[in-house]
This record gives sequence, structure tokens and C-alpha cells, in this order.
Amino acid sequence: MIYAIGDIHGHFSKLELLLHKLIHHGMRDDDTLVFIGDYIDRGPETAGVIDLLIKLQASRPNTVFLRGNHEQLMLDARQRFEPEFDSNNPVGTCELGMHWFPNGGIETLRSYGELKGRHWSKIIPESHWNFVLNTQLEYEEAHYLFVHAGIVPPGLYWRFGVYDADPRLWIRDEFIRSRSDFGGRVVVYGHTPSSSGLPVIQANKLGIDTGAGFGGPLTAVGLKSKYDPRDLLIIQVK
Repeated sequence: MIYAIGDIHGHFSKLELLLHKLIHHGMRDDDTLVFIGDYIDRGPETAGVIDLLIKLQASRPNTVFLRGNHEQLMLDARQRFEPEFDSNNPVGTCELGMHWFPNGGIETLRSYGELKGRHWSKIIPESHWNFVLNTQLEYEEAHYLFVHAGIVPPGLYWRFGVYDADPRLWIRDEFIRSRSDFGGRVVVYGHTPSSSGLPVIQANKLGIDTGAGFGGPLTAVGLKSKYDPRDLLIIQVK
């Protein structure tokens, strides 16, 4: 079984309760657990979220952590102000770094405590920076492709304004409107919160950002090896 968890956005309490519910519903140690990205920003408990994910990483080898656009913005912000920062960040666009602070970065920094004369990047532990740096851009298992925002549909061109940004972190409308079968893969994604508070279930893709960062529920889905939109395990915490 594969379990995927949507955008957390700094809500530690929701994440903790959701993990307890997954265990209660039968998640085993050898099941794959995929986090879709956007662990940080907006909510008040980003530091706690990252701490919990690091502990989970150590205890569950079958856990996958994807990178969200908010993690990318965080890396871009540090790269912009510390050019010597070796971010191993080939998809980064440091010009976007300034956008991190008004888009949840301030809330993230507050979760780590007061600056007390230190540069903002220094209040975030290096273990947390390393966790973010080691997130993946995509993950494929069975015939599922897990990615934060989506992928460019066949035959289309996509660009994020004037920035050379990675579509797997940023794409929205072109991907969401697409009826492509994406090479026989079902794309499981987050990034675009559903207005209903429920997953967006389609034949070719499955959206699991249900708006936890805006007061909505945090969602997990359980996926069998064969995708059946009518037979999904959906677990939510409000």
C-alpha cells in the first residue's frame, strides 16, 4: 500500500493526529509513505513539523519527502543572501528568494524563535536545512507519479512568468485542465488547494492539497497497486 500526505504548511498538530490515524487504519512499517511537499510556511508550527519529519525519516526507511515550492523559495532566499551557501540547488531561482518572506517565510522564522542579533538563516538548525536540501522533486512507484505541483502535459510549453522555474514545483492550470494519460501514470499532486476541502479525484490525476494552510483539513490517501478512483482510502484531520 502507498500512502500520500498533502500540503502540511506548518500545522504540526494536524500532522501528528493524521499519522496516528494512518496507523489506526492499518498503515504498516513496510508501506510506502509519500509526503507531497510544502511542509513549511503559513501555519505556526513549521519547526515542529520538520522535527517530526526528521524523526520519521530515521524510523521509516520507506518514507519519501518531495520538495514543494515553499521549500524551494526558502532555499532560494538563503541562496540570494548567502551566495556562498552550497545549496546543491539546480532547479533554484534565487531571484524568487525575496518572495519567500511575505508568502509564509515570516511565520516559519517565528516558529524557530527570536533572532537575537543572528542572521535569519542561522536560527534554522542545519539539520533542518539539510532535510530541505535532500527532498526529491518527484517519485514514481507502480504506475503512480508523485510530484508537488504537476507536470507539463505532452505537447504544451510552460514557463513561470520571466523565471526559469521547475514546473514540478509551480505549474497549475495547464496541468490541472489536462486530460492526458501522462504515459499511463496517475499523477498524485498537491500545491493547488481544493475549494471543497476534499481531494480532487480524476481518472488521470489525484490532487491532495485540501487547504490545511488556509484552515482546511490535512489529507492522506491510501493507494492500492491498481488505481481505482472509486476505491480510495481518504483520511482527513481538520
